Amino acid sequence: MLHAENGHIALQQVETHADLDLILLDIDLPDIHGFQVLKQIAQQAPSLPVIAVSGSITPHFIRQCISLGASGFIPKTSSGKGMLSAIELVLGGGSYVPREAFEDEEDPKRPNHVKTETSLTLRQIEVLKLIRKGLSNEAIAEVLGISLTTVKSHVRSILENLNVKNRTEAVNEALLLNLL
Repeated sequence: MLHAENGHIALQQVETHADLDLILLDIDLPDIHGFQVLKQIAQQAPSLPVIAVSGSITPHFIRQCISLGASGFIPKTSSGKGMLSAIELVLGGGSYVPREAFEDEEDPKRPNHVKTETSLTLRQIEVLKLIRKGLSNEAIAEVLGISLTTVKSHVRSILENLNVKNRTEAVNEALLLNLL
């Protein structure tokens, strides 16, 4: 376990410790903005999962953390048990986003969708992240603990929502839209 007092030290540790399993990143850093650190970690170590931690829990803020490369987001108000569950999920290859991310400031009755130009559910974004990692539908089903039919349904919906023809185009389009 390593500890960094600021963003610059955190980035140095990512560079010097290739064996890191996970980063818990407090977005409220004293020296540089956590968004910048998130972006740089995603460039330096794209396969290293990062969980953003912050006291700011607006849907826009949480979604921005995810779009900058965080594999999860934990509000500082979370219980220890909640934090541990989120960490275990992310270490297992999943994503953790609290329900606050699904609350739409304009329409609180739409909790299942992330507000973007597309209308992908969080589960579809999880599937898309696994597609980006090169996983087959069968492997995605196993990782997420869902059926192969459900994965295929999610992939079909992703392709339709992003208006693309294949999985590669879907990943590219999602990157352009900052969904991944």
